Amino acid sequence: MNHAVPPLAELRALRREGLAHDPGRTRALLGALEDPLDLEAAGALLAGPAAREQLERAPGLTGRRVALLGSSTLDQLPHLLTAAMVRDGMVPAVRSAGFDQWQWEILSGAPELREHRPDLTALLLDDHALYGRVADPLDIDAVEAACAELPGTLREWTAAAHELLGGLTVLCTIPLGPLGRDRIVDYRTKARLDAAWHRMNAAILELGGALPATVVLSHDGIAAHAGGTVFGSHRMRHIAGQIFAPRFLTAYADELSRVARAQLGAARKCLVLDLDNTLWGGILGDDGIAGLRIGGSYPGSAHRELQETARDLAAQGVVLAIASKNDDEPVREALATHPDMVLSPSSFAAIRAGWDPKPGNVREIAAELNLGLDALVFVDDSPVERGLMRSALPEVTTVELPPDPAGHAAHLAARGDFAVLALTGEDRDRARLYQARARRAEARADATDLQEYLQDLGSRLTLEAAGPLNTERISHLFGKTNQFNLTGRRYAPDDIAGPAAGTGFYAARLTDRFGDNGLVAALALSGQPDSGWRIDNLVLSCRVFSRGVEDCLIALLLNAARRRGAPAVLAGFRPTPKNRRFADFYLRHGFTEAVPGREFRHDLDDIAGPPHWIEIAEPEGAFHAH
Repeated sequence: MNHAVPPLAELRALRREGLAHDPGRTRALLGALEDPLDLEAAGALLAGPAAREQLERAPGLTGRRVALLGSSTLDQLPHLLTAAMVRDGMVPAVRSAGFDQWQWEILSGAPELREHRPDLTALLLDDHALYGRVADPLDIDAVEAACAELPGTLREWTAAAHELLGGLTVLCTIPLGPLGRDRIVDYRTKARLDAAWHRMNAAILELGGALPATVVLSHDGIAAHAGGTVFGSHRMRHIAGQIFAPRFLTAYADELSRVARAQLGAARKCLVLDLDNTLWGGILGDDGIAGLRIGGSYPGSAHRELQETARDLAAQGVVLAIASKNDDEPVREALATHPDMVLSPSSFAAIRAGWDPKPGNVREIAAELNLGLDALVFVDDSPVERGLMRSALPEVTTVELPPDPAGHAAHLAARGDFAVLALTGEDRDRARLYQARARRAEARADATDLQEYLQDLGSRLTLEAAGPLNTERISHLFGKTNQFNLTGRRYAPDDIAGPAAGTGFYAARLTDRFGDNGLVAALALSGQPDSGWRIDNLVLSCRVFSRGVEDCLIALLLNAARRRGAPAVLAGFRPTPKNRRFADFYLRHGFTEAVPGREFRHDLDDIAGPPHWIEIAEPEGAFHAH
């Protein structure tokens, strides 16, 4: 990306002018920086109180509190993390424990970090965390024993940290430094050391699946993104206790930012792909279907690899779409008939092939899928098309592909735009859900009016209380839903599995003649004996907007509250950049304003019935147990 003014210099100028005025430009400039020194300087520029205050006022940025602990000097990391998180749409408040104080900080009750109340606590250890436990580094029996014990220590540490600090804990496997291995002269002992170290790291990785609210990163994976070694200079190790290389810390900061974004439920949902010289080699209009290069020798092998990557993303819940400057019919024919094509027309939830500017087509795709523009990732081999997309639709994530198609698939996968904390069955089924949605859209187009269409769908709503089988999905709904999210409040699985007394969590599932839409709504409900029930938050998936699900839920809830003798149902609305279109939701459902625009009350004396076109599996619903 070319800049008349170097990105860091422009960032300094923006800071002087006020970062809140153009947060999109700030994020774009951070995305243009690659050198760790520049990124550290940018992070330092944005971490000061004045800059942070400016960023907190900027629309579209979310505050996050982060705690960092380690066994070595991590002075660069807070600034690198600040640069990465602001680039990814977050404003971090970072606090670090003292040098090598990771165990003492938690054992002593977290005196430095507890008041910080971090959303995310990250622990990065080097091999000193193990060698500090053995008297003789050449005593391979003692080293093996320490390797076997350390995962248990980390398990206990993580549980204590979670109890003290809450939030999400991020661990990382521990690299073995060259000196630790190279000081051993016989290959048999070297092999024993490597085997013990690998077993230890495998046990650490398993903690991610065994402990709640815990993510474990692989230092090998981070080093691969860093393009080199984990370890920095020996001189800095001796002078400052700085173990990790700047590029490794940069890649680690990027990974932490992805985790923080996933924690917010802000993963991208849709991959929009160009075709000519992107998804396949060649130009369809010039070369014809037979002339397209897919598979076989290079460059066809590179384009097939990108298709395979897109297929694998779709299998994990990423929605695929096409934005191509081609005629529609030949595009569909090529996808359906080319013998080496990995993807088919049914792989895509939306296809826009035509000669209009691509930003308009991408906007139409977002509208058709009922997704925000910031849920889309755009991939195109043309620098001109990428530049136009960035200029016209800065909310869309535009991927800066390397010039050589050989690296396209690896580059897209490494970005982590679609990373989530845990994949649910419904995530994996998202492509089918959107294909069914396309069939519903066709049925709506054929219907003479909306009422006929809704009646013909044969919708059936089932309410269910939170339990072991749906807690993860309910948490995802609260975390990922941004438009119909009436307070913006998120709930982690732990919040739902062990809620405070008087709080209940519920979900709604919708089926119709085209299939199961899955869990489409979630509700947090608390009881206040004197004044009534309270809706702490209500969220609804965008894929079922305008089908009356929200009307049905409110009617069922109000009726259940009246049957249970509650004097009223209370609710709150907290505006966010994306939910303002639903600011009058409660007023439209018979509530009155207690605090204008923010607090609402329904006295249960006049309750509208649920929509007649939705069958309710159990009219009493799950709310009868509240």
